[in-house]
Amino acid sequence: MDTMNTQFDMFFVIIIITVVVFIVYSIFNKVNESVLTNRAPILEIPVKVVEKRAQIHQRNKNHARNVFKATFEDLDTTERHTFSMSEAEFDQIVEEDIGYLKYQRKRFHTFQRDALAAEFEEDTASKEQFKIDA
Repeated sequence: MDTMNTQFDMFFVIIIITVVVFIVYSIFNKVNESVLTNRAPILEIPVKVVEKRAQIHQRNKNHARNVFKATFEDLDTTERHTFSMSEAEFDQIVEEDIGYLKYQRKRFHTFQRDALAAEFEEDTASKEQFKIDA
C-alpha cells in the first residue's frame, strides 16, 4: 500500500513539473517574440490588399471575440503578409486597394491607400478588359 502512495505522489509531482515547464516555456516564447519584434526595423512597402476576413472566436455563450485580419501582397516580390488589426483599421481597408503597408516583423502599423496607384491599376485593368490601345 505504501508503494502505491509513493507512485501516486511521484506521478503527481511529474504532472506538476510538466505543467510548470510548459507555462515557463510559453512565457519565454512570448517575451522572446516581443523582443525580436521591437528590435526589428519598421518597413514600408508597396502592397495590394488581396484578402480581408473577420473571425469570431466564441468561448461560451456569454463571451465572443472578433479577430480582424487582412492579407497584403508585396508588389515587388509578390510575398504575402497577413496581419491582425483593430476593427477601425479593418473597416478602412478594401480588397484590391493598392497602397503602402508599414509593419514591424509581425506587427501591423498602418496601411495608407495610394489613390494614384489604385487609379492606374483600374485604368490598366479596364484597358485590358476592353482591349483599348493607349
